[in-house]
Amino acid sequence: MEIPLRIYGLGLSLAIILAIGGACSADRLAAKPVRTLFDFEKTSELDHLHWVCGTFMEQDKQHATSGQYSLRVEMYPSAEYPGFKAGFTKGWQGYKKLLVDLYHPGLNEMTIAYRIDDRDDNPSFADRANGRIVLQPGANIFTLDLENLKTSGTDRKLDLEGITGLYLFVHRPPQPVVLYLDNMRLVRE
Repeated sequence: MEIPLRIYGLGLSLAIILAIGGACSADRLAAKPVRTLFDFEKTSELDHLHWVCGTFMEQDKQHATSGQYSLRVEMYPSAEYPGFKAGFTKGWQGYKKLLVDLYHPGLNEMTIAYRIDDRDDNPSFADRANGRIVLQPGANIFTLDLENLKTSGTDRKLDLEGITGLYLFVHRPPQPVVLYLDNMRLVRE
């Protein structure tokens, strides 16, 4: 059976359009080298934060590095682990680093802790990523290598498709602590 030339041409045109569309779609995905998690420009972003006793958070115009606002985080001695706690939609795969702009207004260096969960069931210390960040007075950029991110006790590589929470906190601060966060992002390079 012979295929009429017009139908053959239509099929070929459709195949070319689909191929070009797929290539353009792949280019769009590959062209997004940075994924912003939070830049605190919209108050709706605050809905993704976990509000806990001993921590006060608000948009602030001081020390913004992306747009007009940063997030001011006040941590008080009344809580055991006050700090920034955010839930995420999943999908950190394909990114190599997490970067967070932090501003420490104090006069001396200070240490804060981080925690990253890849499960919703509040994993134990041994089954999540934990670490410390030393902040100098003024502007700091926290950089975390995601490709080698492992749990603290089981040495299991974190599932970047399943990241559910990021915590930046202090343990029972002796006095109130203030930090400014901005431009929390994932980068592919």
